[in-house]
Amino acid sequence: MTYPTLEAVSKLRAVLLGVEGLAASLTALQSYYGMDSEMVDGVDVGVMRAPAELQEKAGAARYPVIQTYCDQIENKRSEQFRVFSGRMRVVTEVRVSSDRLEGLAEKLHFYVDAVRDVVERNGGCLGDGVFLEPGYEVSFDVVKKGGLNYLQVGQVVCWLGVSR
Repeated sequence: MTYPTLEAVSKLRAVLLGVEGLAASLTALQSYYGMDSEMVDGVDVGVMRAPAELQEKAGAARYPVIQTYCDQIENKRSEQFRVFSGRMRVVTEVRVSSDRLEGLAEKLHFYVDAVRDVVERNGGCLGDGVFLEPGYEVSFDVVKKGGLNYLQVGQVVCWLGVSR
């Protein structure tokens, strides 16, 4: 039996990278936010939880950075004869950076809204006993020093129901 944490996170990542995932949402929101096509092309989603400072020191940060990871697991064992039947809290973190404060918040909201749109449209069964539960939470951090001078982070938090 595979370990469900990485598998569940990979399911959400596959939804974000799928045909009707982030690329479609970014394209749909592009005209509303007035973003050019370079803001839509080449956006990737990683599976890692690392602070921005550490990623920058490793030379791996190319903005925007979108990471998906699991930060909490609840095994309620509510289903008889199942090893795991519970929920996993999955966070999709979006980091944007700029050398100017102007437009930084708009960039962040653009990408967070795209992630939120994908989560809204893909609720339900993701396959292999993984279910994207309805509802999500969105939070935004304050702008701080980092990245290309200024860095801001937003998070979309959702729950995956897992039954194994």
